[in-house]
Amino acid sequence: MKKISSEVKIGAFVLVTIAVFIWLFTFLKGSELFTKTNTYNIIYSQIGGLQESSPVEINGYQAGVVQNIRFINDGSGRLAVSISVEKGFNLPTGTTAQITTASLIAGMKIVLQFGEGPGNYSNGDTIPGVLAVSIIDKVGNELSPLKDNVSEMIVTLDSLIMQLHELFSPEFNADIHGTVANARKITGDLGEITGSEKAAIKTAIGNLKSFTDMLAANSGELDTTLKNLSSISDTLAASDLGGSLASLRKSLNSADSLLKGINNGEGTAGKLMTDDSLYANLNNSMKSLDLLLIDLKEHPKRYVHLSVFGKKDK
Repeated sequence: MKKISSEVKIGAFVLVTIAVFIWLFTFLKGSELFTKTNTYNIIYSQIGGLQESSPVEINGYQAGVVQNIRFINDGSGRLAVSISVEKGFNLPTGTTAQITTASLIAGMKIVLQFGEGPGNYSNGDTIPGVLAVSIIDKVGNELSPLKDNVSEMIVTLDSLIMQLHELFSPEFNADIHGTVANARKITGDLGEITGSEKAAIKTAIGNLKSFTDMLAANSGELDTTLKNLSSISDTLAASDLGGSLASLRKSLNSADSLLKGINNGEGTAGKLMTDDSLYANLNNSMKSLDLLLIDLKEHPKRYVHLSVFGKKDK
């Protein structure tokens, strides 16, 4: 058996190395040697940062990659972009290749928007290209009104800050410091009071707890008392208290009228209370009666005549 020479080994190694290098190069470009793909060309006037190996998507699925980007030497400044798409995807005529942002941070991609035909594009055909509005541009357009509102708000805040600056004058700051100092002093005083009266506060809390415990222990009696009060109030409501008060008021009015008549000398009682002559006559009558009784006691014979023999005593 012949030995393989060193030159053959070196040659085989070089060929394998070249093959691996070609495979790595095509892989890094986004092409796959052993995958059947179709190549399509797209003409753009602006690619918005699209690069080789950028993804090509169909309905969110990566169906291919960007293979090559080159300038068209016709003085127009347009660019020709070649993409490879798996053969399993047939592109109907009217399909457009839209360049859009791949993420919010960075990167671009091509999204294939299917047309309605009839027929399909063939390998090597040129399909229309469109540069979509980037997400950043959309956000900028949507934030433009918000930017105006923010600008107005900043102006308003600036005016408010100026007014606050004018408000917080040295005198106002001095007043605030004085108020804060007074508040601190009051807080300290309250702390001292609380410290000195801590025992009394504890005693008051204990008494309050005892009172609540007593109420809880006598809740049955309190309930009975409240029911009795409710019964009494119902009885008073049913006893025509209003009519009784009206009768009492009428009686008081009559008594007031009677007392006013007596005070004015009306009627016998009024004359007796207000006429002095009746008192004087009555007093004189009492004196005369008193004298009569005294005389009757001292000289009974003048008034009582007793005669055994029928003789009068002078």
